[in-house]
Amino acid sequence: MSSCLQLVTEQFPHLRDRVACLFDRDLLFRELCEDYESCSVALARQKGSEGLQREYELLRLRLETELLRFLHEDAETPSGRK
Repeated sequence: MSSCLQLVTEQFPHLRDRVACLFDRDLLFRELCEDYESCSVALARQKGSEGLQREYELLRLRLETELLRFLHEDAETPSGRK
């Protein structure tokens, strides 16, 4: 399992199977998972500026929202995303 997939499934354990399935078949979702991992790593390394840390936290929240939107849309599409 890739590190970004593992991170996203840890964030949304109740959606583990759907995350893995969408990760395997949707390039945009996979790239979003990679962006989420990059942001999380940058946030973990951020020790200095409180303002910069807040920006990374907001970015990570926006990425989580986008990940959930992908998962929601995939669940509503009978055959899944193409």
